Amino acid sequence: MRANAVLLAVLLMVVLAPPAAASFPGRNGLIAVSGDGDTDHDTIWVGRADGSGLRALPSPCPPGPIDVLDRCFADAPAWSPDGTRLAFTVIRGSTPQLWVVNADGSGLREVPGAHGYSPAWSPSGERLVFSVDAPDARECHFRDLYTVAADGTGLALLVRRGDDPDWSSRGEIAYERQRVHWTGGPASECEPVHSLAVLRPGGAPRRVAAGSDPSWAPGGRAIAFVSTGGVRRKQVGASGPGRRLVRRGLLLYEPGWSPDGRLIVYRRGGRLRLTAASRGRVLPLGFDAPGLDFSSSWQPLPR
Repeated sequence: MRANAVLLAVLLMVVLAPPAAASFPGRNGLIAVSGDGDTDHDTIWVGRADGSGLRALPSPCPPGPIDVLDRCFADAPAWSPDGTRLAFTVIRGSTPQLWVVNADGSGLREVPGAHGYSPAWSPSGERLVFSVDAPDARECHFRDLYTVAADGTGLALLVRRGDDPDWSSRGEIAYERQRVHWTGGPASECEPVHSLAVLRPGGAPRRVAAGSDPSWAPGGRAIAFVSTGGVRRKQVGASGPGRRLVRRGLLLYEPGWSPDGRLIVYRRGGRLRLTAASRGRVLPLGFDAPGLDFSSSWQPLPR
């Protein structure tokens, strides 16, 4: 039974693979991660990089044995710019929903009407950007980007055919721009391909690089992302592919910056890893949540 649960978790990890959220500038606080254990539904865990202070935050997913017919996923945590709140996605059945909880575990609340994935905060901490399923008539699996106030008011379409958004401290949104791609053969199906784009709300998108899982640096001038060569960082607007920090490997996902801009945490397989943001030197990471790790976010604390 345990082996089956682990296999299911690994398969879901490959399918969902949401990005790590950007960090806003500050001192390095708690790392938040969506952890998938063997006996409980998904849980948002928080703890320090050295492994101390590990604890679970409340979520709508009930504790207890896994029911494969009624799984509850708590995923894609994202710290607010002041580090006091955490937004995340809950998927129960087939319906995604955004939730917010305070850093101390109080104030768990739903964001009404926000049925989507991968939330990221605006620099003011007043709004969230997220993606929403939007398949077309040919069953191409697109998503669209929306913004909404943290209390659920002011829901607004941002851009069509976009996924995995991240909002920078300078007010720009990086995301995966999607376009139609059909596989070949008798079992041909539509699998959208991605490129990375950046836009300011109300403006036009501009292409940044080929890749996925964009994550803004705290200063809002560079992104980390996954390319065919591995994890890279790149100044937005610069030419070239950017600097490679981590070589491509099996199940490499979700780079995310530390609030001080010196470190990048990423996921290789089911565990978090750490690298220096300057030249990619591998560093030790004491943080170790139970079960398998999914997406992560690093809390900014006041300087």
